[in-house]
Amino acid sequence: MTHSLYRTGSYDEVKDDFVVLIMPGKGINVEGSAAKMKQFLDIANRHAPADLGGWAIGHMYNSTLEDMKDKVIDRAASCSVVYDSKESLVEFLKEMKEADLGLSLVISGVDEIVKNDVCKELDIKPHTTNYSLGIMGKTEKLPQDERVLAVATMCGHGMVSYNLINQAVEEVRGGADPEQVAAKLAQPCSCAIFNVRRAVGLLKEMSRDTLE
Repeated sequence: MTHSLYRTGSYDEVKDDFVVLIMPGKGINVEGSAAKMKQFLDIANRHAPADLGGWAIGHMYNSTLEDMKDKVIDRAASCSVVYDSKESLVEFLKEMKEADLGLSLVISGVDEIVKNDVCKELDIKPHTTNYSLGIMGKTEKLPQDERVLAVATMCGHGMVSYNLINQAVEEVRGGADPEQVAAKLAQPCSCAIFNVRRAVGLLKEMSRDTLE
C-alpha cells in the first residue's frame, strides 16, 4: 500500500492519521471476497471514519454506503478506511480481528504508534513493514507552503491538485464552510484515503495566514 506512505506533516499533525486497506490476493482468495469486502465496509463505517470506499466503488463523499456495497464484486481490488483517532482505529481492529475475514489487512500510520501501541494492545504481530524514504528529485517544484503538500499527499495518487487546494483556501477565507470545502477536495481522490477532517484544520490555518 505504498500510495499511503507519503503523507507529509509534523509528528503532531500525522500521529492521528491512519489508513487501513483490505485486499484479496489475485489467484489466491479472490473468489468469494465480495461478501467479505462488504463486511469490511460495514464494520469500518461503525467507527466514525474520516473517509471510506475504494477506487472501483467510490467513497463516502461522492456515494452512499449501500451504493458502494452494490458495486463490490469478486476481484483483486482494495477498499480503504481512514481514521483520525487511535481509539477509533483500535475499536475497528477489534471488530475486524473477531470477524477474521481471511483477507490481507494493511495499516498505514506513524510506525511507533501502530506497532507499539495499537498492535501490542490487540496482540497482533505485523507481517511486513514498508517505509517511505521521503521525496527526492526536483523538490524545488513542490509547493513552498508545506501545508499545501500535506493536503495534496492525503490522496495517494496526487489527484488533489495544488491549484485546487489554493482555491479552497481562498474559499474558506471568503467565508465558505471549511468542512464543505474540504469534502469537495476529497471528490477527485479515487483511492478513498483523503482525511477530510485533517484537511479542515489545514484549510482553516492557511486561510488565517492569508488574512494576516
